[in-house]
Amino acid sequence: MRLQSIIVIVLVLATAACSTYRREFDANPPFAAHYYRNFDVEVAWQAERTGQDLRLSGTVTNHRYAYLRDLELTGILMDEKGIVLARVTVDDFPTYIPSGKGTSFKMRFGIVDGATPARLRFRYTYLLAEEPPAFRGYGGYDDVPHFGRFDAPL
Repeated sequence: MRLQSIIVIVLVLATAACSTYRREFDANPPFAAHYYRNFDVEVAWQAERTGQDLRLSGTVTNHRYAYLRDLELTGILMDEKGIVLARVTVDDFPTYIPSGKGTSFKMRFGIVDGATPARLRFRYTYLLAEEPPAFRGYGGYDDVPHFGRFDAPL
């Protein structure tokens, strides 16, 4: 009886450990190419410091089974203490991003004198669509927004 209880507990714990999505980060040094991969999107970027600006250029790739609709990506530049130095939102992506396809983005952060950027926080939101409609009153899936957030090095 005791052995059966132990086996049941181990199986329940093993099942619970597998119920989360796998998130993948890189371990590259600052200002090298970086990426973040989750079940729904992959964000890859390269940071470049030019004078008082920090410029990011990268891509967002759709890993969902359906189209991403109305994607919006926000980048928040922070120092080592987590104080927000700058915030930029990009929403000029194509209206529909097909499964397995990516689209590029560029962000430019203005940095004040004396501030030392240490990390980035990305937030993204999107809606799902089964297909790009020729003319339809709604985008499908009841227009429920999907979102994610992650912190990353420069």
